[in-house]
This record gives sequence, C-alpha cells and structure tokens, in this order.
Amino acid sequence: MNRERALTVVLVVVGLIFCALAYPLIMFVKQAPALAMSFSVYVTLGIFLLFASRNPSANRSLIAFTAWRASSMQCLWRGRLSLG
Repeated sequence: MNRERALTVVLVVVGLIFCALAYPLIMFVKQAPALAMSFSVYVTLGIFLLFASRNPSANRSLIAFTAWRASSMQCLWRGRLSLG
C-alpha cells in the first residue's frame, strides 16, 4: 500500500507541474507556435495524470505512456544537442 501511495503523490506532483505550463503557453502562442503546441500537450497530459492519481492501478497504460514519452523526448533532445 505504501508503494501505491507514493505513486499517487508522484502523479499529483507531475500533473501539477505539467498543468503549470498553461501560463507560459499563453505567453508563447504568438511568438513560438511550435513551443505552444508542445506546452499544450503537456498541459493536457497533466490533467489526465491528475485524474489517474485517483486510481493508479486502473491507469497503468497512461502512466507508462507518460514515462515513455518523457524518456524518448529526453533522448531526442540529447541527440539534437550533441549534433549542434
């Protein structure tokens, strides 16, 4: 039970961090549309993570997708930064 409680806390914290990107989203809509689109995906994902924190075992696929997406984006950015 302690492991599930820790997962719930992590989901809420990450969900709130992703939802906090809504403020920069408003600022970058006209300046950088691609960045605004990326932020909007994270804000939407944050809302779903907050919903998933109610019952993490029923939302394992969403949690796995979030972890996969974060790790793949990190690999892509590292590769992009190493190239130039």
